[in-house]
Amino acid sequence: MAWFKRGPQPGPQSGSQPARPPAARIDKLLNERAILFPTPGLEKPALLEAAVAACCTGHGLGQPAPFLARVREREEGISTTLDIGLSLPHARVDGLERIAAALALLPHGAADPRQPGVTIRAMFLFFSPNRREAFTSHLQVLRGVSSLFARPGFFDSLLALREPAQVLELLRRQAP
Repeated sequence: MAWFKRGPQPGPQSGSQPARPPAARIDKLLNERAILFPTPGLEKPALLEAAVAACCTGHGLGQPAPFLARVREREEGISTTLDIGLSLPHARVDGLERIAAALALLPHGAADPRQPGVTIRAMFLFFSPNRREAFTSHLQVLRGVSSLFARPGFFDSLLALREPAQVLELLRRQAP
């Protein structure tokens, strides 16, 4: 079957890869009110509610109900929890002017009913504007978060913290 063979690809003729946009600065998307340390025993649905509420409060987005509905709709598709214990729920929202995010840290872990073998240790939730010109920024956030959490020792350092200001400082120090 030839339909899946990789042939010549369009792109730069010099053999170099096209420049990728830089990863987003995660520390710039958060503030102290959007960082939470949930109580033990939560499962992902309750954690989503808490993170959406923190995001809406921390960024002045108004009532959390429409944001929660949007992210739940997105979560019905493919789960956003990665094997390393990082959950990345996200959604594009009509009328939103800028990216807004929240971070929940769970050193005790939280269950994800859709992925019984994976324990959520951190949730980075974000909303981005539902406009074509904002799509690159949306991808930059996904890239920035995933590359940050993949750094050796970062996850453990983050989970050892207990104050939002400490979290922001660690994120600033880790920024590219």
